[in-house]
Amino acid sequence: MVKRGQIISTIVLLAFFLSFVFFLLFKSKDGKETEVFIPKGSSPVKIAKILKDKKIISYPKLFTGTVKFLGYSKRLKAGLYDFNDGDSLIKVIKKLKNGDNKNVRVTIPEGFVIKQIGKVLEEKNICSKEKFVEIAMSKKLEGYLFPNTYFLPPQTDENEVIKTLNNEFNKYWTKEKEDRLQRINMSKKDVVILASIVEREAVSDNERPVIAGVFINRLKKRMRLESCATVLYAMGENKERLTYADLEFQSPYNTYRHFGLPPAPICNPGAKALDAVLYPAITNSLYFVSKGNGTHFFAESLEEHVRNKKVTKKAKLS
Repeated sequence: MVKRGQIISTIVLLAFFLSFVFFLLFKSKDGKETEVFIPKGSSPVKIAKILKDKKIISYPKLFTGTVKFLGYSKRLKAGLYDFNDGDSLIKVIKKLKNGDNKNVRVTIPEGFVIKQIGKVLEEKNICSKEKFVEIAMSKKLEGYLFPNTYFLPPQTDENEVIKTLNNEFNKYWTKEKEDRLQRINMSKKDVVILASIVEREAVSDNERPVIAGVFINRLKKRMRLESCATVLYAMGENKERLTYADLEFQSPYNTYRHFGLPPAPICNPGAKALDAVLYPAITNSLYFVSKGNGTHFFAESLEEHVRNKKVTKKAKLS
């Protein structure tokens, strides 16, 4: 009887052991891939719950126990992962431990300000908008975070994200661009500031160099730039039309009130806007006004500019 009982116990233990090995080392079934997001600071227990809810694992306690046994409790990494619901437990754990996660495609459009970039990053679970904005603003990086498409890991440190975007800006400044600064007698800072204004004023790629040329002509003649984009930035608003009262808004960024460039960029310009300032069109124009379709009328004299404004006003009313 005792011998028979021992045999049964051995069989049960063996079955348990084989089940354990099966779940640990082999797929439980063929299945589909599932995207799973593991938030920053998640404990093994929280990760186990997420994986269980996504049907990646069946036994959360087996997961946490194995993690603890392997000494990985503090080594599982946050991020966006692709798991197959037939992955073995060991495969799942190793993927989390190695940080074998997916990068997220993030597009930063030309002309975005730091706050807008922060919002995009937070929506994509890359980092905190609040911390990103705080750090980027404290480092005075408005204008120096390059618009582009990036592939970033979720839950990335804000400083690392900022470094990535700023490094891309620095890559733009090749030796040719640096040499060009001497030719046009402008500092890098002034180019970035003016490019940020061109970025917000221009819609058509073809017109960017022309608009840059207009602003450069006005600077040379000691005329105010009178850029509506600088007023909107100063006001922190996005209005379709400015009132005369808006043009009197008190701010060093208001180029209707102050001569020269504003003290810093008003957005983060892209390569086309920067190129437009470095290689502006040769033009005698001093004014431009929107046609309302993304293009502009350009004028060399105030009289011509006034006529153009009347044409655009009439077109808007009709």
